[in-house]
Amino acid sequence: MKLIVKESNNLLDYLLNNTDYNKTKIKSLFKYKNIYLNNKNPLSLKDLVKKKDIIEIKKDIKQVKINNIDIIYEDNNYLVVNKPSGMLTISTDKEKNRTLYHFVREYVNSKQKKEKIFIVHRLDKETSGIVLFCKNEKLRDKLQEKWNDLVILREYHAVVKGLIPKEKDTLEFYLKENSINKVFVSNSKNGKLSITNYTLVKKDKNSLLKLDIKSGRKNQIRVSLSHIGYPILGDMKYGNYKYKRLLLCSNKLVFKDILTNKVLSFEINIPREFYKSLSI
Repeated sequence: MKLIVKESNNLLDYLLNNTDYNKTKIKSLFKYKNIYLNNKNPLSLKDLVKKKDIIEIKKDIKQVKINNIDIIYEDNNYLVVNKPSGMLTISTDKEKNRTLYHFVREYVNSKQKKEKIFIVHRLDKETSGIVLFCKNEKLRDKLQEKWNDLVILREYHAVVKGLIPKEKDTLEFYLKENSINKVFVSNSKNGKLSITNYTLVKKDKNSLLKLDIKSGRKNQIRVSLSHIGYPILGDMKYGNYKYKRLLLCSNKLVFKDILTNKVLSFEINIPREFYKSLSI
């Protein structure tokens, strides 16, 4: 990608305003020296760009795409990927190889043999979006032990069938899983509390929602929205509205790094098909 600067600004803001990249992606491109300003790598994203300067984003070599998986961030401790819809996070009795974990492990081993990788949290097979891995088993254990305390934001977007009446709401239900692995709304004695906040983003014939979960229950967004009568488009498990995929994406994850106490934030763009599906 090549841009000819039309107005002065700092490099970061100019790229945010003139490309589809978010701040996390731009910082990653800069880190791996894939951004050029007048044929040289800039010293900082705060560098001033002037009218007629040439910004070029060259092919990202280190942020590769392995088996349809985008690796959006990597350092010595963490690896963050964008899982595609339709892929299992980890293996099951029926599927061992075509899983997110398998492909990420292949990627890690291609750079350094016998290096290990550990998954911190999971997404449903049908859900796309951000999944966090770490490169140390003890770190994984510490993160999982305090995950709900460390997580600041788990943001999702979903398209539900129909026009949802409230612009904002908090869905609090007790959920329980039955013998055939289907989750349903139960009561406080038998179920575990799930809390899901949503905000209406856009609507046409269907509604695009931004969601923030305060608990990590299995299928909680899908079950909660279905329970109030607005199942997610493409959810054949908890609804009956066919689409080419489940329109649920985990697009932002913010948490406190237990090693440094710094806040780490990762964000991806919402798939374009989410907007296209609003009018069907």
